[in-house]
Amino acid sequence: MRKKLLIVVAVLALVLVAITPVAAITGGQPDGDQHPYGALLLVPGWTFCSGTLIAPDTILTAGHCTSFWTENADAIDDVWVTFDSEAAVDPATWEITGGTWYLADSWVTHPDYVDADWPFTRDYGLVFLAEPVAGITPAALPNGGILSDLIGDTGQTNWRFQDVGYGQDGVNVGNGPPRRNFEFIRKYSVQRYNPSQGAVGTLDPTWFILGNVPSDKHGSGCGGDSGSGIFPAAEDSFGDTVLAVHTGGYRMGYQGRLCGRITSLNHRVDLPDVLDWIGDYVP
Repeated sequence: MRKKLLIVVAVLALVLVAITPVAAITGGQPDGDQHPYGALLLVPGWTFCSGTLIAPDTILTAGHCTSFWTENADAIDDVWVTFDSEAAVDPATWEITGGTWYLADSWVTHPDYVDADWPFTRDYGLVFLAEPVAGITPAALPNGGILSDLIGDTGQTNWRFQDVGYGQDGVNVGNGPPRRNFEFIRKYSVQRYNPSQGAVGTLDPTWFILGNVPSDKHGSGCGGDSGSGIFPAAEDSFGDTVLAVHTGGYRMGYQGRLCGRITSLNHRVDLPDVLDWIGDYVP
């Protein structure tokens, strides 16, 4: 995906923030079958994003993904989708080598998404499959305002959240310059609400800022993927509710590493206008 750089003057701290809307899951743990509705959206040899199945034939992802595909419609006709926990993709060429795949030939971007205004925009997209997915129960959509209830007025919460997606898993080093490591394995990272990093949490009401920990246990953001779902780290049915869409990462990671970003930028799904827009396409 294209990189974007936005310099933001924070309201209270006047902190400069660099945000890139391509962050993925690095570190973290293999997801296996814990979130079977987590999807890899692939244009072989071109680009990929993650997403969440929210209806048998509909996937929620980031708007800058769907917008990019639309802008390059002359070269991109189809998007291929898999829910395999280890996608059969050649990491060097991004070509499909096997597995179970579905074809998506249409998608929409939220009408209020403005590429030039990112991330102060409605960064949501929907992808429509040519045939419904069998054997996978879609994730649930949230009740309106549920994140406000979980976070509370103080911004302090004991809740933890899981970012579920595919993407670049760090870098390979040795035998030349560092090379991006693509495993195309669905992973989840465990994160906590942390709007204080960079004082960016109050700049836009659609944002949901999570703190990253660059470790195998927790995981954090890295370049190469957007659109993954944010879920509560709960062991009941509420844990299958997609609360936000992962849309970017804040600054470089621990000790200047390419991966392991300090925070993850996500856009809330529980906002009434966002749910209304989704409801126009998903009964």
